[in-house]
Amino acid sequence: MILQDFALQEGNYFIAMQYHTLILNRTYLVLITDDFLIALKVNGAISVEGGKDNLTRKVTGTFAVSGDLDNPFSYIKNKYLQPLLKQDVYSSSILAQDKANFRIDKKDIVKVTYDRRKKWGMGYYPHDGRVYIKTNDGKTREFIILGEQSGEAIAEWIMR
Repeated sequence: MILQDFALQEGNYFIAMQYHTLILNRTYLVLITDDFLIALKVNGAISVEGGKDNLTRKVTGTFAVSGDLDNPFSYIKNKYLQPLLKQDVYSSSILAQDKANFRIDKKDIVKVTYDRRKKWGMGYYPHDGRVYIKTNDGKTREFIILGEQSGEAIAEWIMR
């Protein structure tokens, strides 16, 4: 099934951010299928707009998200999404579109937890805490739930 034909509906996707390399971050569209979580990078580093001088404000402004910050789709950049739309969501080619894309086999998930506490460093960006996914290889992934989405519901969807 190609991504543009994947019917996004409650319970089969969410939009979240992950921090990496200390202060950098990535935004993902995460598809929840019967067998997998498929995480597709749909935005690069995001920053809170600010600073005391013009240069800092200009630089941080280029990484800031604008629009309706409660709408999780506001965090998606078209330049990241467009190359994915004609790709088969189950193929390795969609993962190869960006080295940050990944897939988790649901049978490898041993624990999913929801932490309602706000993530430090998220500034004015609305988010509903974090969902942690632990896999049988001992790795844990943290997803910061962006905009008006329910982290608690997302954790339940994953465990279904």
